[in-house]
Amino acid sequence: MPTKLEFATPEGRISLSIADAQFMAYDAGELAMHSTRDFVERMRSIGLGELAENYARLLAENRVSVMELREAREDAEALLGSEEEGGAIVERIMPRLEALRESITRTQAEMRKSVERLAGVSAACDRALHQIPGYRPPMRSAR
Repeated sequence: MPTKLEFATPEGRISLSIADAQFMAYDAGELAMHSTRDFVERMRSIGLGELAENYARLLAENRVSVMELREAREDAEALLGSEEEGGAIVERIMPRLEALRESITRTQAEMRKSVERLAGVSAACDRALHQIPGYRPPMRSAR
């Protein structure tokens, strides 16, 4: 059995060990959900760090936007209790919310593209593994 597979992906031709191709095909998504740091480190080790770093950056941007939305809500709630509420909400809160809406829309579109890129590499890894005569995916335990 070859120790390295070379195959085409939507990102170009890559060469991965069977273990790395199996990671990309079957385990990368789960690791990304559990630990972004470990996901990025593992992806760097197999030469796909740029893909993982882009995904992690977008995930972080999204988390910051959620925090900013919470802050804007808290500010609006505080203003609702004051006498300056109407004008202050329009002047201070609404521009923040509009900027956040645009940022979230952009980040979500980029995140979708990032996930599609990762999925494309994952699918290419799965196809390459199935080209090995007699290959069977590793058994996964039910969690």
